[in-house]
Amino acid sequence: MDTAIVNTTLVTMRGDRLGVVDDGAVGVTDGELTYVGPGDDLDETAADDVVDAAGCVTLPGFVNAHTHMRHTLLRGGAQDVPEIEWMNRALGPLASHVEGEDAVVGARLGAMEAVRSGATTVCEYGDEVGRLVEEVYRPLGVRTVATETINEVPDDRSDLGPRDLYPFDREQGEAALARADALFEEYADVDLVTPMYGPQALDMVSLDLLHDVFERCREHDRDVHMHVAQGERERLQIDERYDATTVEVLDEEGLLSERLLAAHLHGATEAERARLVERGVRMVGNPSSICGIDGIVPPIDEYRKHGGVVGIGTDQAPGPGGHNVLRELRTASMLSKADAGDPTALPAWAALRVATVGGARALGIDDRVGTLEVGKRADVVTVEVDTLGTAPNVSRPFHTVVPNLVYASTGAEVRDVFVDGEAVVRDGSFVDADADAVVAEANERAARVFEAAESDWRDADSELVDRADEGWL
Repeated sequence: MDTAIVNTTLVTMRGDRLGVVDDGAVGVTDGELTYVGPGDDLDETAADDVVDAAGCVTLPGFVNAHTHMRHTLLRGGAQDVPEIEWMNRALGPLASHVEGEDAVVGARLGAMEAVRSGATTVCEYGDEVGRLVEEVYRPLGVRTVATETINEVPDDRSDLGPRDLYPFDREQGEAALARADALFEEYADVDLVTPMYGPQALDMVSLDLLHDVFERCREHDRDVHMHVAQGERERLQIDERYDATTVEVLDEEGLLSERLLAAHLHGATEAERARLVERGVRMVGNPSSICGIDGIVPPIDEYRKHGGVVGIGTDQAPGPGGHNVLRELRTASMLSKADAGDPTALPAWAALRVATVGGARALGIDDRVGTLEVGKRADVVTVEVDTLGTAPNVSRPFHTVVPNLVYASTGAEVRDVFVDGEAVVRDGSFVDADADAVVAEANERAARVFEAAESDWRDADSELVDRADEGWL
């Protein structure tokens, strides 16, 4: 046995409950979970490394099921603006000045933030995502779902009005599709990397290209991860182009199936979301992002109650702030309660399942991760709960650690992070990565990008320009 984690409360997520084990232990051999259960039944002396997790809860690593990490370099650059301005007038002028290495540094900053707060799987959605896999995720040792963005629209759309249709460039789309195909070939035998196709959204790809993507999925048993019904910008484009809604178009084209992972869905009706569940479509919600950009609560709890598979993601840092899954769970639960006028909406136990086994199912990797079970890969985190902000924790007549994790923890309590049995974080510090150096480089590069983008940012004339000139920023 390589590693034993002992003297801990286990939250295994096995079955359809949390699978709590008091005084539990975990054994890991060759990256696989070989023991999960009561501590008395594990011979910890047989392990090369014994992790004493007294005062900690041990659970499956969190699955951050939807991110655009390169934009972390622009954290704080596009917030508190009307939704219709956010992409083209607030974020776009800054993002157009982010160069190749800038994107890598931004992704590294975001990925390390996610891992430090307990994520063992990150779904990275971006252009030329293979570079981020090689320069960020594999060196960090993180499980990655690599989703290549496929779109046919220009990056700079700041001169277009809300109903001005985006022009499509089929050659650009085909090049992105080729990059996506290459990912499937390159990582076919790499356990820590799972590719997906990423047609960005129905307003950003033609139906011809979208059908090509889904045909390849059917032919090769692959999956699609797509932004669906993600707000007013998309709604206006789809209404103008198709005189219909996004869900109506996708359904009419026969593209709603279990192969589709739909991000957001706050722009769909409840009836449309029920139809998506019937078709087997999985969902990933991004509460902080959608609340911060659209002023809307994503329908995580509703989709779950319809019987759909739901994961959670942090999306991108400009606007909502960051990539801390534990903070995202509290946000999701509290927003769901306020939106429904019901304090029982998205309870703590359901939120924990969304962030673990739910995310794994959403990404199609639940055969490997998402629960603590013998035979699964050893993606495991320990979280200190004997702290000022999360204590006390009792186990009778029920376990208070469950609500305390969701409502009281900040992410800083995460102590150890193991991916495929390898320690990425131990005792709160990265094993092989220098967080201080990453922060310093991100600060330096961000200063250059923001300075270079100032003229374009002012010309785009989002509300932030006036706020800055008035001294609020």
